[in-house]
Amino acid sequence: MAGLKPGFTIKNNGIIVLLNFLYSTSWILASVFIPLIARRYTEDFFIISAISALYNGMLFLSSAISGRLGDIYGRKLVIIIGFFLSAVLFFLHNQISSISSIFLYRGLAGIGIGMIPGSLSALAWGGSLGFFTGIGSLGFTLGNFLPGLLKKDFLIFTVSSLFCAIGFILSFFIREKRVRISVPILPYRLIIKNLDVYLPFFIRHSAAQAVWAIFPIHLVNLGADKFQIGLLYAINPFFQFLFMLYMDKFSSNFLIPLGIIASAITFLGYAISQTWQAIIPCQVLLGFAWATLYLGSLKKILANNVEQATASGILSSVIGLSGIVGPIIGGIIANLGLAVLLFSSALLSGLALTILIYLTKNQRG
Repeated sequence: MAGLKPGFTIKNNGIIVLLNFLYSTSWILASVFIPLIARRYTEDFFIISAISALYNGMLFLSSAISGRLGDIYGRKLVIIIGFFLSAVLFFLHNQISSISSIFLYRGLAGIGIGMIPGSLSALAWGGSLGFFTGIGSLGFTLGNFLPGLLKKDFLIFTVSSLFCAIGFILSFFIREKRVRISVPILPYRLIIKNLDVYLPFFIRHSAAQAVWAIFPIHLVNLGADKFQIGLLYAINPFFQFLFMLYMDKFSSNFLIPLGIIASAITFLGYAISQTWQAIIPCQVLLGFAWATLYLGSLKKILANNVEQATASGILSSVIGLSGIVGPIIGGIIANLGLAVLLFSSALLSGLALTILIYLTKNQRG
């Protein structure tokens, strides 16, 4: 396979894994309570969802551009810049004082954080991808749990900035043997080649992002306080970490549909839950869903493409793009009722599975 000959030889996988932990912790930590902060200034679900859409829109553009730049000019440089910008911008979140300032700082943060995952994932190829993604999920666990402990906005955003600052320093210790890879400005052939990964992933994750944009509000309605919300958020990535350690041995063609099916069941579980405690098993299942879907998608992308930073950067862009479409759709549907939104997300996941089956059959044919 083309992806078995990556452009860089990395001798320090430990640093790459640690950087993934710092990256994952920082952006989650800075994001969890944004909907609740926004609700201090507006009751409009659409505006709250639009904040998430803007952040993910900037992440989409940043990931698409920086993934290509990583293949051309070096992944280490892109990662260094990404951590530096993110450290500055997450600290500036302490200046939030209005809806407009939330839009400003979240949009800029999307640019900084979007520079990191494509190049970082490409550097991880050759080691244990399950361990790499699992440690990232462990970072998600900490990032989701810390806000409930820190509670104060200043502490949350300052600690998030500190994680990025540590990542910035450690990035200088990455050692790489660079091989310049030619990548077109618009890699449409690469997108078409991997459409069976990108399109189902986009639809499923749009369904998820529609939920995440208002999920803390849903949990408050079920009776959860800030600590309990942080605990619920932490359950998901902790089980991602556990599942990913054991899922690396399975083929991507098995993992991807399994993740989509588990996602649909999770969203149905959210819809019928009457208390915040009932969300706990849903979060465990969500951890399984993401572990299988993301690991399977990343494995397939890295194995089948020599332009690894670009291909994985596009996957990050798909995550960002779904973060635009999902919250906008979610903000509209949520005004009809949160239960309607949750059932709709389950149906969208079913659509993603249908499209995956169709594209896979066409490729084999």
